[in-house]
Amino acid sequence: MEGDGAEGLDRTAASKIKIELTIAGPIQKTFAGGRRFTITMSTLSELEFLLVSNDYATLTAVSGGVKKYEAKLGLVPTAEAAREYLERKKIDGVFVDMQVAGALQLIEAVRKGPSNAKAAIFACVQTAKETTGALNAGANFVLRAPLSLELVALHITITKELMLRERRRYFRHPVNLAVTLKEGDAEQNARIANLSEGGMAIRGMRTLKRAAAVEFWFELALGVDISGKGQVAWTSSEGMAGILFQTIHGMGRGHLGVWLTAREQLLHRAEENPGQKAG
Repeated sequence: MEGDGAEGLDRTAASKIKIELTIAGPIQKTFAGGRRFTITMSTLSELEFLLVSNDYATLTAVSGGVKKYEAKLGLVPTAEAAREYLERKKIDGVFVDMQVAGALQLIEAVRKGPSNAKAAIFACVQTAKETTGALNAGANFVLRAPLSLELVALHITITKELMLRERRRYFRHPVNLAVTLKEGDAEQNARIANLSEGGMAIRGMRTLKRAAAVEFWFELALGVDISGKGQVAWTSSEGMAGILFQTIHGMGRGHLGVWLTAREQLLHRAEENPGQKAG
């Protein structure tokens, strides 16, 4: 997508919205099309939303509701631009203006996609017919026009636990672990750059195929082996790839959960005591 991504929106009016908007463009990928997380995971200010609309009134209401929680908001004017954006980023919630061409197909695509299938989807509708279609396509909530800041903020509050729980699955812990990957008959050794409940980012010598099924195994800690199957969610020209966990064998998921919890506790302890390093 070229330009600043706000084509079709009244620029003078949009400039009056005092909120930081992340406009679609080249986005650095570090995990499952994801973004960099801060250490703390429990506050709404860490959530990130996307608005798909070119309507000023909708932008005003949604940006105001998101700003109330100091969360981040991305803006794209078309369904096509939204698809490109969502392929590159892990988003917690998506507001879809049903007046945008291809809105229904966009919601369906999000639900079927590898990275944002569990994102909360808020459909902004004007008619009962749009309501039925949006819910059938996979929207979690329907917001009826005219939108207001208070209505948007209320729905964010209602779904916050869902979004924060899903976000925890993707909270990435930086690591440097050896991993063996098998794609079809091809096997290679790689390094895990970061790890979460939902998957891992790896750096390998050979490029993996996007959407390919892979088998993996690695040693998480002394004597604790993790193995399973996953899907390649994204790749980069630098040899990086994001792999979503689909199956983890044996007690592996439990071991991984315990390890991640211990890491989180160390990180929180380091936050409370800045002079102490998280081991």
